[in-house]
Amino acid sequence: MPDLPISDVVSFSSEDPAHCAKNLLKADAFRKWNCQEAEEKQASVILQLEKASEINGIDIGNDWSAFIEVLVNRSSSDDPDYKVLLVTSSFMSPSDCKNGANASRVRMFGMDNLNKTTVKEKWDRVKIICTQPYNKTVKYGLSFVRFLGPQGASSKDSLSFGGFKLRDDASDDVRHRGLCL
Repeated sequence: MPDLPISDVVSFSSEDPAHCAKNLLKADAFRKWNCQEAEEKQASVILQLEKASEINGIDIGNDWSAFIEVLVNRSSSDDPDYKVLLVTSSFMSPSDCKNGANASRVRMFGMDNLNKTTVKEKWDRVKIICTQPYNKTVKYGLSFVRFLGPQGASSKDSLSFGGFKLRDDASDDVRHRGLCL
């Protein structure tokens, strides 16, 4: 599934000056976003996708959040209410929060994990809500987030695989370059 690029941070509830919300725009680097104060009940960020698209998968890198929920909307909509795409999901148990385990847990959610009605529509605004009710001494948020579109949604002739671009074999005929196989 191709990545759906994030173009901007629309808003956020708070941010740590060293780990600001704009860090989530840097897909090729490990740059996290954290809330400003350790005792905040909830932290949220609203991201703008480059264009309205179906979201068929979400990869989330945690940074001390116990729970994460993902909501969607359209920038062109007059309706201020966001729809649930991913129900509140547990990233850390109370025991994990006490012991510092799974603080950087990564979870990948496919279509089976997403709201069946919401996943069928196109969205360009994503609101991510993080909470940490178990540990009042840590700043929490996300280490990264990645949205995946449907197969064939990419306009490029290449597929991404980590930091590499893979081309389709049909578009690269090595026999015409004078190379022997």
